[in-house]
Amino acid sequence: MRSLPFSIEELNGGFMKVEGILRVEEYNLVFEFQKKDAVIEIYQSEVKTESIPLTELAMLEYKKGWFSDKLILHSRRASSFKDLPGKDLTERILKIKKKNRNIAANITSTLNLQLSEIRLKELDENE
Repeated sequence: MRSLPFSIEELNGGFMKVEGILRVEEYNLVFEFQKKDAVIEIYQSEVKTESIPLTELAMLEYKKGWFSDKLILHSRRASSFKDLPGKDLTERILKIKKKNRNIAANITSTLNLQLSEIRLKELDENE
């Protein structure tokens, strides 16, 4: 599965943004990203890598827009996204360029299927 370029905007009152790539490695989402200032884009942080197990996700939503699309990640716990920049406690909204629409749709459908399989296994183990 190909890596998905994304951005997270409107951080720190609109003065910062995040640019990065998302890839899927086995049962983990791996984010490689750096923070940038959104005004004159002089400041750039070091590239960071964060990994989130699929079991931490509740679901993924993919929404098409006129100019860009959104991949919305919903977590099961408040601590799931603690190391990934964003505004909401249990949600991260990744802005996706239109040219990467097919990659985002593929990742969303594949991971939602895997999440369903994980939930079914959890139900079987609890019985």
